[in-house]
Amino acid sequence: MGYRRHHATFEHAEIDEEVVRGPFDLEDERGAVEDVRGLSPRELGRLGEAMAAVYLESTGCTLLERNYRCPEGEADLVAFDEVDECVVLVEVKTRRVPAGREELFPEEAVDRAKRRRYRRIVGCYAMENYPVPAIRFDVVAIAFTDGDTAHIAHHCDVFSWEAEL
Repeated sequence: MGYRRHHATFEHAEIDEEVVRGPFDLEDERGAVEDVRGLSPRELGRLGEAMAAVYLESTGCTLLERNYRCPEGEADLVAFDEVDECVVLVEVKTRRVPAGREELFPEEAVDRAKRRRYRRIVGCYAMENYPVPAIRFDVVAIAFTDGDTAHIAHHCDVFSWEAEL
């Protein structure tokens, strides 16, 4: 799938990385986008979520839901990992790398508060979809460079939902 990145925000997460070149499909009336520099933050986020869904499906996951909402918040993507036989709640973080910076790590935006909120979201998901065999939290970070290149970093199993409720 790619090489391992040595930088890790999450202590025990397994990281796969892939590079994708445009044009990118926005899945709306705009169609393919050659350069993401002109996109609004909302459009960039939607594009990142669409790319993350395609990426996860390419790894063998089955996409169950986009933008799962409950009273506790929202999970960007919900997938089923056939290999691990678990439901995967995915937070997607998408950023543009500013000119002059070599790297940007969008996954660093998944802070303690976001992890705490995801722990509550999983409780809602588990109750609504009982029985759930197992649940894992992943983060897919997408960093766009030069307007037409996306670096995708997939952080698997970034934290446990049983802890710190």
